[in-house]
Amino acid sequence: MIALNEEQTIARVLSAAKLFADEIVVVDTGSTDKTPQICLDYGCKLYSYTWQYDFSAARNFAFDKATGDYMMWLDADDVVTTERAKMIKALVASLDADVVMLPYHMGEKATLSFWRERIVKRSLGLKFKGRVHEAITPCGKVIYADIPIIHDKVKQGDPKRNLHIFELMKKAGEKIEGRDKFYYGSELFYNGLFAKAQAELNDFLASPSGSDGDKGQASLLLSRSVKDENMRRQYLLNGLSHVFSPDLLCELGDSFLRSYEIEKAKNCFLTALVADRNITFVSPQNRGLVPHLRLCYCYWHLGDKAKSKLHNDLAAKIAPDDSRVIYNSSLFT
Repeated sequence: MIALNEEQTIARVLSAAKLFADEIVVVDTGSTDKTPQICLDYGCKLYSYTWQYDFSAARNFAFDKATGDYMMWLDADDVVTTERAKMIKALVASLDADVVMLPYHMGEKATLSFWRERIVKRSLGLKFKGRVHEAITPCGKVIYADIPIIHDKVKQGDPKRNLHIFELMKKAGEKIEGRDKFYYGSELFYNGLFAKAQAELNDFLASPSGSDGDKGQASLLLSRSVKDENMRRQYLLNGLSHVFSPDLLCELGDSFLRSYEIEKAKNCFLTALVADRNITFVSPQNRGLVPHLRLCYCYWHLGDKAKSKLHNDLAAKIAPDDSRVIYNSSLFT
């Protein structure tokens, strides 16, 4: 892992890593707190590294220091439960793969989730690419294991950090294209620079490069950057042409609900329940809970109370303590 001033969380992840890792390599990029000492206390191989505004360069430096047959990366504010640490240990004990993909959940309740290339065979010499949102392109024999890693931020980060790196790239004359253009547009969006975000994301959609998941994600962000419902729907439909995703269908259904087009909304949410493709960053609730709650509403207003109750009951099986489920249940008593 790479770390900078992570004294609040790093012991948590190091304790878990000790349960499965033969060695722990930490690359410190300039901490001024107790992070380095905590790493030494846990027996880590600790290296100092001058930050170059390039996450891939730092992670690749860490990979270069590893000596095991397989390498796994973590962030200092990640959480690996004891149970999942044991699952990782069992997985690698007889591992026959080049790359292992594991789910990455943003928070234990997973409001956002996506797969990451988490464990790689060292002999392949795979490298991270991208100064921001760095990633390794999976190759060879790739397996998916349902062992979630939880990203649990404690300290408030700099929301402009990644955007600043992209701006440095532009000043240096580096081309921002392909995957980088998608993430540059995303950072502009999340920093409220919608006009600039629209330009970058539309350029990305018009280019031949980029995964279907990224194209769908870009379309979702574009739909959220405009107020006009017709334009919003056009972006969502364009996204669905790339990836038939529950996230896009739920967003489209919500758009129809805002104009009280209940029948169209109902069809979107019904389809979301069977759609099986993903945008890059998935909201797990859109695979079950949200469509069922929305269908409860739709059928109620369409006059079919039996189907309305059915979908609320299905939502209750997913999240019985959800306030919306509880409120809806009171309507059927």
